[in-house]
Amino acid sequence: MAVAAEPILGIDLGTTFSTAALVIDGRFHYALDGRGDSCVPSVVHFPRSGPVLVGHEAERMRATDPLNTIAGIKRVIARPLEHPAARVLDAASVFKLKGVSSGEVSVVTSSGEYTASQVASFIVRYLKERAEARFGKPMTKCFMTVPVAAGVEVRQAMARIGRMAGLEVLRVLSEPVAGALARGIGGAAATDAPTMVYDFGGGTLDTTVVQRQGDRISVRSAGGDDCLGGNDFDLAFARHVASAIWGIASVDVTKDVLLFDKIQRQCELVKRALSGAKEARFFVPDALGTPRQRRNLDVLVKREHLFGPWKELIDRSMTVTAQTIVAANVKPKELGSVMLIGGTTFVPQVREAVARTLAVPLDIEADPQTAVARGAALLAVMPRMLLD
Repeated sequence: MAVAAEPILGIDLGTTFSTAALVIDGRFHYALDGRGDSCVPSVVHFPRSGPVLVGHEAERMRATDPLNTIAGIKRVIARPLEHPAARVLDAASVFKLKGVSSGEVSVVTSSGEYTASQVASFIVRYLKERAEARFGKPMTKCFMTVPVAAGVEVRQAMARIGRMAGLEVLRVLSEPVAGALARGIGGAAATDAPTMVYDFGGGTLDTTVVQRQGDRISVRSAGGDDCLGGNDFDLAFARHVASAIWGIASVDVTKDVLLFDKIQRQCELVKRALSGAKEARFFVPDALGTPRQRRNLDVLVKREHLFGPWKELIDRSMTVTAQTIVAANVKPKELGSVMLIGGTTFVPQVREAVARTLAVPLDIEADPQTAVARGAALLAVMPRMLLD
């Protein structure tokens, strides 16, 4: 494939998955990992010796060495330990966070202590290296994305993360705007009606009203919640499971950090399965009983079992969405559509809530997890698409 003389990657550093895209001859291409996947788990493993592992290789280590395997780090980039997102991550993880004088938390591993930005830079460097391996050219420049609620500190941290990974960050743009660009809003086929971009990812909810102006788009309003994402669905699910175990066996599994981490990871897998099926098996080996006599946790979970545990989270997302629409000075019925991007929009309960609350057509992205990276890559080659 013919790669431009000065290629510019579009990078979506996600809470759960990260993606790097490049536009070549008018088509999107991705930095693929060793399995051929474009969505790389945002997981970093720090072994006692040897190279740092990133992606699926690191993900496998969560089961055997969770103390040194870091996931969800995006939520605490440029955040102090007192920030709500840091407190939630610290409470829900086996690995430990530590407050430092720089104002950004660090993680403590057997091979050393790393700031959140340093951990994130390993993910970005991995994407850079995979892109170079696939496209056969050095990658030195990129556009990166951030949640709507990201302040100056987070945006500056993204530039710093890029430098640590060997990349010059030419521009930092908001994730839902990138998603809108990927979907073609602002192109010839777009309508003039405002569009709500509902971007529900693993760590954040971002809502933005965009509107076409000629062949470009402008942002009318933006809102978000940087402590609301798919990870919170997993945690609510896990707490629901823990409550059920307590009621049946009078055992508090939340006190066993290793076991509760296993339960949370199984909750994520079952959540994904329930996006395509009405029921799924929930299985955690040796989760119950005494040290001498262990029993498996093996139950059938149905979608309706999670209506209660997830209701408050979905209601919060609807409140943020309503506030963004009000700020845009439009009524829901004036929206042309609601564009759904981000992995959490796979959850049927989420889609149903958006459709019921806004009562406008849903524009469901076929590949919502890569939309943000695609939009960043597209803007890199067509910067005039976005009105600043």
